[in-house]
Amino acid sequence: MMERETTDNHSKNSRPGVLYLIGIVMVAVGILVLADQYLKTGWLLLAFAPIFGIFFLVEALRMQRFTFLVIGGLLLGAGLGGFVGMSSLFNRSLAHDIGWLLVFFATGWVAIAYLSRKILVKPAWWALVPAGIIFSTGIAFLLSDLRVIDFVLWVVSGTGIVLLVWGVYWRLFGLIIPGSLMVTTGPGIYLAWGSSMGLNPLAKTGIMLAIFAIGWALIILFSRVVTSKFVWWPLIPTGILAMVGWGLYIGGDPKNATSFIANTGSIGLIIFGIYLLLLRKGIHR
Repeated sequence: MMERETTDNHSKNSRPGVLYLIGIVMVAVGILVLADQYLKTGWLLLAFAPIFGIFFLVEALRMQRFTFLVIGGLLLGAGLGGFVGMSSLFNRSLAHDIGWLLVFFATGWVAIAYLSRKILVKPAWWALVPAGIIFSTGIAFLLSDLRVIDFVLWVVSGTGIVLLVWGVYWRLFGLIIPGSLMVTTGPGIYLAWGSSMGLNPLAKTGIMLAIFAIGWALIILFSRVVTSKFVWWPLIPTGILAMVGWGLYIGGDPKNATSFIANTGSIGLIIFGIYLLLLRKGIHR
């Protein structure tokens, strides 16, 4: 009974604060609409979103409200992205406008993840996943030819980097596995089917599988950062994928087989060399 009364009191106390914020937003939006009709700036309405995003973030920290934090982060990111990407102040192609919009929108999700440490007992680090996906998609619009294979490279690799960094920082082996695999899946598909490395489908498939093998080797490397035991089982898919990939490439492009095997093998040596350095410096537990 006491808990119910406490909850009701908290709801009553927080309701005026919510209405206060809504009132401020409505008044400010109305003023901006009127001002833009007279000033004809073309960007004044786009500026209100990041301003109110910062306002909601400040109120979220003051009132310890995660809901306000989410609203503020999304308004800030979308507002900055809309202002930079859609404003008439910048003369760019449509693809670049979309790219900048997505890149800045991703910063809003980063703000949610970072500032949640001051509100929640367990910070909302999950917000980094949509941040990575949105940011990578924006980079694809900015730096690629907008082919489907380009989006596969940037989005899959970017998401993998986020999962890998998250897993290493918080020592979560369950995130290191998909992160390591996705980091190499994007480049593997791109180099095989989006470049001129392979002469035919057989050689292209070999390239893809050999690069996939590197992802399994990365699991071995990063697992030593978070565990006290040497994880051996990824060597099985690493060896199988590498052998099959080499075999397919040799069958499809025997003239360049030697250099291809040397290049992929040297990457494996680099990975295990880094592992020995980590082992020497005692980074692992």
